[in-house]
Amino acid sequence: MFDTLRQVERTKDIVSILVKNGFHDIVSAVGVEKYIKFSISQSSKEDLKLSRSERIRKTVEELGPTFIKMAQILSIRPDLIPLELVDEFSKLQDSVQPIPFAELKYRFVEEFGKDVDEIFDGELTLIASASLGQVYKGRLKSGESVAVKILRPKTKRMIQSDIEIMYHITSLLEGKLYSYGIDSPTKIVEEFERTIKKELDYNREALNLKRFSRNFAGNDRIFVPKLYEEYSCGTILTMEFVEGIKITDINKLEEAGISPKNVAKSGFELICEQIFEHRFFHADPHPGNIFVLTDGRIAFVDFGMMGSISERDRKDFIDMIYYIVKEEEEKAALCVLNLAKVENSNLDTDAFAKDMGDVIRTYFYGSLKDIKIKNLINDIVALMSRYKVYFKENNYLLTKSIITIEGVGKILDPNFNAAEEIKPFILRFYKESVSLSAFLSKAGEMPKEFGDFLVQFPQDIKSIVEKMKSGKLKIEFQHMGLEKMEESIEKSANRLSISIIIAAILIGSALLIHAKTPPMLLDIPILGLAGFIIAVVMGIILIRSIYKKGRL
Repeated sequence: MFDTLRQVERTKDIVSILVKNGFHDIVSAVGVEKYIKFSISQSSKEDLKLSRSERIRKTVEELGPTFIKMAQILSIRPDLIPLELVDEFSKLQDSVQPIPFAELKYRFVEEFGKDVDEIFDGELTLIASASLGQVYKGRLKSGESVAVKILRPKTKRMIQSDIEIMYHITSLLEGKLYSYGIDSPTKIVEEFERTIKKELDYNREALNLKRFSRNFAGNDRIFVPKLYEEYSCGTILTMEFVEGIKITDINKLEEAGISPKNVAKSGFELICEQIFEHRFFHADPHPGNIFVLTDGRIAFVDFGMMGSISERDRKDFIDMIYYIVKEEEEKAALCVLNLAKVENSNLDTDAFAKDMGDVIRTYFYGSLKDIKIKNLINDIVALMSRYKVYFKENNYLLTKSIITIEGVGKILDPNFNAAEEIKPFILRFYKESVSLSAFLSKAGEMPKEFGDFLVQFPQDIKSIVEKMKSGKLKIEFQHMGLEKMEESIEKSANRLSISIIIAAILIGSALLIHAKTPPMLLDIPILGLAGFIIAVVMGIILIRSIYKKGRL
């Protein structure tokens, strides 16, 4: 089951931590005792006083960086885990004990062919340490102040090893965690593996930074740090150091003559611009990732988690909020469906629209200024989960971004109201989307699309005709909901066949009795009598079967 000694030891650690926190049922379901021997310590009585979700969060913290990172990723995926776990996992902090810089220096020679002293003027100063990497402040030989993000050594190997263990364990837990609100633990590991591979490649973050910078070129309300490509690669990212004030440090903002209230408004507007104008946005705008410069400009840092939405999803999201603001709840509910993936094939759309309308309606009994977008979105997501309807992944990132920046705004200004601030954005974009200029811009694309159609159409027709001539044309039909009809027809045919057989036996038996065909029993042909008995038994069975189905 486990390929290396390290995996055996790591699995023993995992099992021990699970047992300690009261998850004996999971350990039993895995049946890991068949493969390795371990000692089970008693569960902590103090830990067992916590709720199950709290114990799961505590377990994740004890399991270490890989599991913490997975939980953080899952904190924006209520389509994979229950909402109470989403809330608990959102509390996890990604901070670990730093390793000495001496263990990272080799990376610069390995990647750039230069020693640290050849690139930087003076020593690098540690400013942050997370599970994947460490961030340092330094100064290039050319004099620029920079932030240097370095992937921790052996991180990829450690995470890959933990993922392999996760796959082993979840394969044994498949279908056994319904009581925890989890349908497929293996799918959770698959999603984590896909996401973490992106975060382990700093080249991707560099591309995100370049795209973000292009989007805001010439915007004097925002500061985007410069990327130093010559000192950036898959394991090292070097960018301009942001000399600013942490966005929630109200005292320092006021000392610098900057209004926290204006910062709250400006920061929220910049997130809205990212989402609704550029369709590419910072998906983790927590206070540690946003700074305010002394001239009032706002700077975002850490571009590892970015979200993007399609033009269609942007329109549906704008329409949803527009209808919410206009108090047309059921129209808003249908927009929610457009933004979602529906796993319930028997979804009652009318019932969903009505219930979603009721949820939305409760937020509009009072003033718009009393609405908290976080509460509204959480209630929407909770109802969606009941109907097995879930937002697409990037749309969860979108809601997370808005909820996070709303929280930042509340810290800066207790009277800050995201619903009031987002309203003019939505109305403006909605009006622009239905304006004459928007129609004309779309119409301008039509001649090209129509031209492409005219060019390709003759070739498509020719291809179809050639396949028809050669007998290679195949047409596939997919029927939906006909299985029950097929089953019913098959049962009817079977009953008809049995009825014909019974009739044939009766007729044959009657002929044998009439002809007095030996052997005889009490002057009655035995074969004829046997035939009558068989026919009667078969008839009774057939009638009983029909009667049980309520078809008589």
